[in-house]
Amino acid sequence: MNAFSFACTGCGKCCNSPPTMSLPELFCHRGRFIGCLAIGRVPRRRIGDRVRAWGHETVLDAADIAAFDSIAHTLLYRAGDTFSIMSQGYDYPSLARCPALAEDGRCAIHLSGKPLTCEVVPLDPLVPDQLQHLVLAGRNQSASYIGANCIQEGERTDATLMIAQGEIKDANARDALARRRRELEREREVWGHAVFESLRKDLFESPAALARIAPGGFLTISIVPALLAVAGMSAHCRQLCLNYIDSQLALIDRSIAQALLRRRLEDRPVTQELRGFAQAYYRAKALLATPLPAMGAESGPPSSLSNIEAYLSGADH
Repeated sequence: MNAFSFACTGCGKCCNSPPTMSLPELFCHRGRFIGCLAIGRVPRRRIGDRVRAWGHETVLDAADIAAFDSIAHTLLYRAGDTFSIMSQGYDYPSLARCPALAEDGRCAIHLSGKPLTCEVVPLDPLVPDQLQHLVLAGRNQSASYIGANCIQEGERTDATLMIAQGEIKDANARDALARRRRELEREREVWGHAVFESLRKDLFESPAALARIAPGGFLTISIVPALLAVAGMSAHCRQLCLNYIDSQLALIDRSIAQALLRRRLEDRPVTQELRGFAQAYYRAKALLATPLPAMGAESGPPSSLSNIEAYLSGADH
């Protein structure tokens, strides 16, 4: 039947790492989440491909490929291969928890700015609706969800029917997925294209650099390219970015200090990466000291600028 039901128990098992977050969400929680950019290599799908997930299999047809292409056209980036560029939270994987989890294992920001992507869980905005059952089938058996029993195959009396007959049946899930896709489209419009172009030569058109991103995998880099893409738009945008950078530098210092106290060998590469993030922030602060006219800022229509300022402030959410 390819039907799955879902009932969140609030156990926190899926909250085992920082989530993907929009730039405004990172600004809102700048003292809690370290921000970064995650660049993923998205496998290209073709008619006749077999997609399997724990006993479920689908042979992709023309409609499936058209749906994947539609998502790629509006949310992804193409340079030979297809890539995703998303802002997200970052932390030491050894902690195996989201920075927003309270001591009791519950979300501390559930009622005060919980990231939209958390509402979408366990669905995937980069997968067409008719194939979301494969996402649930895979997650149902993944290590992160074992023991949670929140995803159940078939229709259940104690859970909400999420997926059936290639459709998302739950209205709340449908709405969250649509809002997350609109959010990703807005991110692409506001800063994603600029970041993609800034990285095109050194990453997306460099076979040696691309070798760092396995198919289906991703690479984390500093979020500074996204900040520079929006900071030059107006004095207000620049100040928002500077405020964010100052908060991030303080948070990185605290995170590294805590890691040094833990004295765990597996934390060392992450500490080095965080120090690299900090260096990138300091360089960005120096660059943002340049007067706005020299940065080419405020060149867009006033209405466009006000919309972007409202977006970064979270006022249009």
